Amino acid sequence: MNEGVVLQRRGPSLTALLRWSGLALVAGGLLLVVATALHPSRETPATILQAEVRLVAAHVLFTLSSLLVLLGLPGLYGAASTRMGRLGLVGFLLSFLGTMLIAVSGDFGFIAPVLAAESPATIDAISLYLPVVVLNGVAFGGFVIGFVLFGVAMAKTATFPRSSGVLVAVGAPAQVFGFALAQIVSPAWWTVAIFGSVALGAGLGWPGYQLWQNPAS
Repeated sequence: MNEGVVLQRRGPSLTALLRWSGLALVAGGLLLVVATALHPSRETPATILQAEVRLVAAHVLFTLSSLLVLLGLPGLYGAASTRMGRLGLVGFLLSFLGTMLIAVSGDFGFIAPVLAAESPATIDAISLYLPVVVLNGVAFGGFVIGFVLFGVAMAKTATFPRSSGVLVAVGAPAQVFGFALAQIVSPAWWTVAIFGSVALGAGLGWPGYQLWQNPAS
């Protein structure tokens, strides 16, 4: 039976849910790109104070982007869950978990300017604190592995454009590793993080736009 027929028989409420899920992914993808471009390439006490407005604004946008992606992912997965199989399910669960934990831990960006001004050494101490290290590891590990698996599953279905799945699978690790390398090695690596955010945002926004335009297709 055609998936569109199934959706139509389930009534307008599911169609509306898919449409709004699609719109949430489009908006979330756009905000992800803007937030990454706005965020300072380094997070040291000096750069945090120098770019305080940019840092806080970027974290506001990152938080909103994560919220929108979390609202949109279930609709994206639900639209092709039978075709995405177990790989898609595992990818969906891990990417959802990783995105949620990153959104929760992102509040550090709102207190970082205060810490940089009052107690710069505390910033490094927090980053090295074991529970924080574990939380960040689970968050970014789930984010990267989840979206890689989810992107591969997307690319294998006929429901979404194959290229959108490739963008998701490539974009998530590029964004995370670009961010990490920019902090550890050189700010020049921030361009990789921006590339990753563009790829991931486009990979989610493309099928999201399709759901918004025609959720029963």
